[in-house]
Parts: sequence; C-alpha cells; structure tokens
Amino acid sequence: MVDVRAVVASWFVMLQEDIYVLIRIESLVALVTMMFLAMFIMDIFRYQNHSSTITTIIETVDGLSNHIVVYLLGAMQSAGFKNPLFPVWAVVLVSLRGSLGYLSGFGFMDRNRQVTEFAGVIQLMTAGVLNGTRALEFTKPLWSLWAILTLRSLYRIFAQHMAAESLWHGRSSEFLPEYLQKSVTEGNQHGRSNDLGNSDNYLVYGESKQKISIQRPQYSLQFQVTDPDSLITLGKIRSECSGPLLSFSSSSIYKDMSVAFSLSSLLRCRLEDVQLNSVSISRTRGLIISDIIGDPCVDREVEPARVARVVRAFKILELELAFVRDYFYTLYPVVFWKGLCSLSLSILQSIATFSVALWLAVDIREVKKLPQKKANAQELLKDNRIVALQVGGQNVDVIITWMFMFFMMFKEVWEMVTYLLSNWTRLLLVCKYGQNQCFRIMKTGFIEDLISSFFASNIADPWHGRMDQYEFLQSCTYKPTLWKMAHIATLGKTPKKFDGKQTGDAIKIPQCVKEAVLKELRLELTGPQLCTGIPILTHPQIRFERYKWAWFNLSKCSQSILVWHIATSLCEIKLAQDKDIDLSKSSFLHSVWSFLKKWVCCSSQPFLIYENTSLEGQLQTNYRIANSLSRYCAYLLVFWSELLPDSFIVPDMIFDKTLEYACEKLDDCDSKRCRYNTLMALGQEAMQDSEDGRLNRNIVEQGAMLANDLINENEQDRWEILAGVWTKLFVHIAPSCNAEAHKRSLKSGGELITLIWALLWHCGIEKSNMWNEDRTSESNAQTPQENNTETRNTQIIEEKDNEKGPETSTFRRGRRSKNGHTDTEDQAPMDNGARNIMPPSRTTN
Repeated sequence: MVDVRAVVASWFVMLQEDIYVLIRIESLVALVTMMFLAMFIMDIFRYQNHSSTITTIIETVDGLSNHIVVYLLGAMQSAGFKNPLFPVWAVVLVSLRGSLGYLSGFGFMDRNRQVTEFAGVIQLMTAGVLNGTRALEFTKPLWSLWAILTLRSLYRIFAQHMAAESLWHGRSSEFLPEYLQKSVTEGNQHGRSNDLGNSDNYLVYGESKQKISIQRPQYSLQFQVTDPDSLITLGKIRSECSGPLLSFSSSSIYKDMSVAFSLSSLLRCRLEDVQLNSVSISRTRGLIISDIIGDPCVDREVEPARVARVVRAFKILELELAFVRDYFYTLYPVVFWKGLCSLSLSILQSIATFSVALWLAVDIREVKKLPQKKANAQELLKDNRIVALQVGGQNVDVIITWMFMFFMMFKEVWEMVTYLLSNWTRLLLVCKYGQNQCFRIMKTGFIEDLISSFFASNIADPWHGRMDQYEFLQSCTYKPTLWKMAHIATLGKTPKKFDGKQTGDAIKIPQCVKEAVLKELRLELTGPQLCTGIPILTHPQIRFERYKWAWFNLSKCSQSILVWHIATSLCEIKLAQDKDIDLSKSSFLHSVWSFLKKWVCCSSQPFLIYENTSLEGQLQTNYRIANSLSRYCAYLLVFWSELLPDSFIVPDMIFDKTLEYACEKLDDCDSKRCRYNTLMALGQEAMQDSEDGRLNRNIVEQGAMLANDLINENEQDRWEILAGVWTKLFVHIAPSCNAEAHKRSLKSGGELITLIWALLWHCGIEKSNMWNEDRTSESNAQTPQENNTETRNTQIIEEKDNEKGPETSTFRRGRRSKNGHTDTEDQAPMDNGARNIMPPSRTTN
C-alpha cells in the first residue's frame, strides 16, 4: 500500500537534487498561477451567477495561494543553483497576488484589506532582494517592472486612506443627515414645507470639493458649499443640463443612474448605522413614488408603458444595490476616490505595467539557449551552477514564463476595460457633462456620442437578476452524506450541508413577478404602514372564514411561509395530475432526469408543468408568480433566515420541527404522487378540528389542511388566491431591522428581498404589522426585569431625541452580538419571540 505521507515527504524534502528542486518550484509556480487564473475567471461571473459557493472558493484559494507564494519566494532564494528566470517568476507572482487581492471580498474600509496591501509591499521587497542576489540577463525591464509594481502598491495604500477621508466616500454618512436636514429647513423658509417630493438637493457628486465644520452649541456637522459649480445634485441634472444628452427626449438611463447613486448614499447611512431625519425620509418616499414606482393610477396604463415602467424601476433599484455592493466589497472607491482624475492615474499605471511586461517578455527570448543533445529529452545543465529544464530541445522555463507574462498583460487589459466601462465611470461622465466643463465645449455631438458609447456595453451589468429556489416536499428527505464527509476531510473548508436543505436551480426573475410586486408596493405605499388585508381572501365572507386562520392567526413569519409553501406545492401537484403529467417516478430518478435534461439539452424546467404548452392566459401568470415566490421565500427561510423579520433562532427551530415531522410521515414515499396522497389524507383528517385545533397542529398538517381548502376552489380562483397571497407575503417579509445581514448578502451579489427592503426603508417602513408583537403580549409580560429595563432605557433615549426637534439628528450605534448582527433601537437586546415561538395558548409541534 502506498504511503501518502512518505510520497509527500519525498517530494518536498528527500528530492534535493537540483533538477528535482527546479521541477518542484516550476510545478508550484504553475499551480499558483492556475489558481490565480481560476480566481480571475470566477470573479468575472461571481455577481452574475449569484453563487455563495464561488465566493467561498475564491476566499479559500486566495488564502492558500498566499501561503504558496511566500513558500516559493523562500525556495527560489535558498536554491543551491542559479536560474535567470527565478526573479521574473517572483515579481510576476507577487504582482498577480497583489492585483488580484480585491477578489477576497474585503472593502477598502476593511482592516484585512490594509493588511493585504502591506503584505504585498513586503513580498515585493522580498522579490527585490531576489533580484539583487541572482544573476540577471535583463536587468532594466525587470527592475523597472519591480519599481512600477512597488509604486502601485504604495499608491493603493495612499488611495485607500484618501477614499476613507473623502466626503464622497468614507465620510459621506457623517454629514449627509445634517445636510438633508438643512435643505429641509431652507425649503421651509422658502415656502416649500409641503413639497415632500422635492429631492432636487440630493447629492450625486462634488462633495469632496466642499467643506464641513462643527457648529456649536449643538456640535453638529455642517456641510458648507464652497464651490457651487462643482456640486452636482439631482436638481441640477434634471433642470440645469440643457444639453441634448440629458434632455427630456433622450433616454432616461443617465438620470436614473444619478437617482440610483443618490439613493445608494442614503442606504449606506442605514448600513453604517446612521439615522436620517423623518422629513428627509418623507421626501425620499415622495421621490420613490413619483419617479420610480409610480402611484396606483399607472396600473391603468397600456401594457407596453406599464412593462417599461417596471423594467425602469427595477433597473434603478439594481443600480442602487450595485453601487452599495461596490462600496463595501470592491476597490472601486479607491480607484475613483478623486473621480476621473484618479481613474486616469489608475489607467496610466496599468498601461505602464503592460508596456514594461511586454518589454520583459521580449527580452526573455535572449535567455541563453540550452545546448542541443539528442540523448535525453530532459537534461540538467550545469554552467556556473545555472540550472534549466529542456524538453525536446525547447527551454521549458522560457515557455512557462511567457505564459505567465501573457496572463499578467491580459489581466492589466481586462482591469482597464472593467474600470472604463464600470457604472462609476458612466456616472462621472454624466456628472462632468452636467458641470458645464470641457465635456460640453464641443457642440457637434461628439461628446454625447462618446458618453452614450460607454452605456452601450453590458460588461457592467449591475445585478444578476436571479432568485434561488427551494422546495420543501422535494428536499425534506435529502441526505448529503458525501458533502458531510468532504467537510470533515477538508477540515471545514468545504461548506457544510445539512439534511433537508437542498437548493434548487436559481431562475431568472420572471417579468410577471416584478409587475406583481411593484403593483403591490404601489398599493401598500398609499398609507403610512403596510396593510395586511387581501381583497381576494376577504370577499366573499365565506372565503374569509375559510382562510382566516392561515393568514391572520399564524403568529410567526416562518410559520406563514412554510404553511403556504407546502399548500402551494400540493396545489401544483394537483394541477400536474389534472394535466396528465406522470408523477409516479421516484424522486431520485426525477432528479437524475432533470439533471441530464439540463446539461444535455441546455434547458431546465423549474416547475412541474411546462407552462408554454399546458397553461394559458392569467392561469399561467398566476402559476408562475405563486411558484416562484413560494420557492424563493422558502429558500430565504432555510438559507437566509436572518433576512426575515423573525428572531434569529425562531426560523431554524420551526424548520427543524417541521422537517422532523415530514421525514417521519414521508419516509416511505419515494414519488411526488405518494407524498401528495399521504399529506392530503393527513389534511383531511385534521380538517375536522376547530380553528384552535388547527393552530395546534404541526406545520405540515396545517399546509395539507390549507391545500384541501384551496383545492375546493376552481382552478382559476385557486391560483389567483396563491399569487395574491405570495405577492403580499413577500412584501411583508421584506422589512426587517437586520441591516447587517442584507449587507453580507451583497458579497455574493445580493438578494431580491434586499431590493424591496431598501425601497421600503427609503419610505420609512422598517417592520410589518402582520406578525404584531401584541399577539405575544402575555409572553412579553414574563420577560426578565433586566431586559425590560434596558428596553425602557432605549425608549427614554428615543423620547429625548424626539424632544430635540429637527435641529439635530441621532446616530444609531448598535451593539455587535456574537453572531455578527447589530441591535438598534428598533430591536430589543433579545427578541421575545426567541423565547416563545408561539403564544402560550398555541404550540408548534
């Protein structure tokens, strides 16, 4: 039997001959370069694919590659022979490691980012020592490349500091609340107190050229406009830009990008725990309603206009989320810390690096050619202790080095293209155009065509536009044995998977889902808070009595999601049976067939029914809305429960209990038809209970009871009810106090619910009354005294802040808990729902 440890030991320790040392170094250099290439490719598709697995792989490879680079620098320095390409490999590896450091997902304000940059400088110094102690046959290009890379690393450290101190980036949240409050006060003085939709003073660009000061006696930050011409606001872009590019007849994408960036600045205040003035929130709400989603009257527009409005609204929300993601998890703020000037400097650095790398690649041809010998295909040459590897008369070292140099130059070109076609460059071009500077001197339309060309590329798509799916009845018997073994074997590097938690394929967000959600938001935002009623469930009265328990009487968000999700899945199976679709295949065979069909035929069917052939009209639309949102909300419950309004521990407890009961009842069921028959029988038996008896049943039984009620409806009404319920439910689960969780989700691209959460926060809605705490008043009365005291202290602080009036704004500095979440005044130190999932009169089995 092969001793693996002995083989590894012989590879790294025993084989000390020069030829084996060289092969080992070349192999590791090739390996780490391939790792860099894999990181580079995965990062391109990280946000488009919306996969947390890609993010995990990038972080793992990033840490492993750093250790390999450090080992290689030491190995090449301590080698007992000379190779003229060792210094080249060292410089190229350190360059790739430093330039790909942004793939680790750290933002420019993150301490880990600063440590990474300093480590890159130290590694470059080590490469410089290697250059000085090894024989060089191309001194000038190599030392020039080393100098440029060292200066770039030092510049990034400087740029990070400047971005952190910039009023446009790092310090934006410090003065923005006071600035908005001051603009409201000035509006009141000019008789515009009732103009809540006036957002002309919202900032877009130019804050860095202004000043801030501390005003006493309130000791509040005051934003002083010292250069009005350089300050770009939404009002200036809307009205003062008379050029054809921003005229009313032109495309609105330029103005929409400005609105999105302005909203992203406000959203960063929430993510950095800064509270805005209530009047400012009212004005933002007016901006959302008037300029983005529209009022309920727009639902009467013709279909093309209505669809265009939906596309535009989601585009603005996606751009807003993309700007926030770039701020926290990329180096774009570092590249654009000084606007187009700092961008130009970064482009010049890439051009210089590319030129010197090309110069070095050409000079490498002059490396002394190895003597030709026919006896051996591989030869070890010792000429003044210079060792090189030759295969078939070709210098392998030179070929490998050329491959490294090509990758390095391609990376520089891609980096320049990415920066030039990014949303930040597009935004700055529009702002510069609006400043009436050199961009508008030429009246021939050349500048307008140039700016328009930057918007024509799709390389900077703001968002992936996908929603993940999870089906409980399909996944409840899932056992990831191999994944668990891989997790143990890799010491936790492989993500751990749990029983019953198998994600489905992510789908593109259907247009009908966007329209339904936006329509629901228009109705909800007509009042100060979200309303809980659904017209289709309240009329006629007999329908209200039938579904009241499932909509109004479930006390937790997680309960509502699982009950309605199970009922929707059973209704889908019923519809498939009515369409004569065979559901007798085992779940395993069905999964294998779906996998093969997806990868062989390049197509996937996310639902049981082929919509285009079996369903028509409004039934098809409602079926797609209900199933998409049902499976997405279930996915959030299982994999992103911190994004839901429930307490942090409640969703997991409810899911675990439901999964345990489902596995017990469905253990012998291997097909959808069998599971459907079993659950429907359970539901019919449980329907004999009273309303209180239904609420005491397990969630699986509750879902089956609800499915029995829904199946008694005719087909059209059944799916109309499900589509309406899921649209309403999705909007109600979006508001939550856990902004930190939404911020973390941006690392892998962000979630659809984060778009709606941000929009509702802009409108001043941070929670839904559907799961009101009054239902748990009895359990709240049993809360320990110390927690009640802390809650009262929080209320006293709020009352004092309110007494100060609009002249001051408060900061919500939350306490960081062990699991990374932040407690604010909107959230008690420990949610009582975590102690009592249900009121005392009800239980969750």
